[in-house]
Amino acid sequence: MFAALAEVAFRTQLTFRVQLWALLFSGLLDIVVRTSIWTAVYGDVPAVNGITLPQMITYGILSGAILTGWDATQIVRDVGAQIKSGAIASHLLRPMHYPLALLAEQVGRRLYDLLLIGLPGGAIVGLVFGLQPPASAGHFLVFVGLVAVSILVVFAVGIIFALLSFWVLDFHSLEWFMRGLMVVFSGNLVPLWFFPGWLAAIAGATPFAFVTYYPLAVYLGRFDLSAAALVLLGGLCWFAVLAGIIAGLWALLTRRLILAGG
Repeated sequence: MFAALAEVAFRTQLTFRVQLWALLFSGLLDIVVRTSIWTAVYGDVPAVNGITLPQMITYGILSGAILTGWDATQIVRDVGAQIKSGAIASHLLRPMHYPLALLAEQVGRRLYDLLLIGLPGGAIVGLVFGLQPPASAGHFLVFVGLVAVSILVVFAVGIIFALLSFWVLDFHSLEWFMRGLMVVFSGNLVPLWFFPGWLAAIAGATPFAFVTYYPLAVYLGRFDLSAAALVLLGGLCWFAVLAGIIAGLWALLTRRLILAGG
């Protein structure tokens, strides 16, 4: 059932051909802007805090193409719209755990974004600006694992904020709050190694850092393999914590939910 819902979400996205080209263009533009900004910031300086310009260009390309080149708050808007319209009732009648159904739909959309927008856009910009290889084969394998953790953490955080929509009048406030946390603490635009020490420590201890910063720091060799493995374990632990929060919110919600006319 999970795979079927993911496939339906993927195929639904495929029906909007014009949207595909528009998203691909906007994705390319986003990656180009990221790399251009860092090129301008560095200027003639060979390295800042031990990070070279080619490394920052690689960070910008991979963060835009693979890790954050999609709308992570879409799930909050979807659930908020379902609550507002009353369509949530039909979703709750499905023979599948609602948070798990949300995860399946988002997986289908994410695969669409990754395969048809992110990877092609990243490959094109990488050929133009230059994309550095991973620090080693081992680092690349851990990076792949952290990409999976990144997706799971984003979905889990999104589902938590989406479930909180049942207790607020305007879900847009939750959407913007989540977006702000994700941009600042994930290292989406500015890596944590450029943060002040105290702020980097705080951001690094949050699950948001596993969305962008930790996967790319491992890819670029900022951690040795043993430390990278611990980072991967930390990401899995954070996902387990977030999954527990989702289970608790859902149990509380199902005892309090009242739908007009039902």
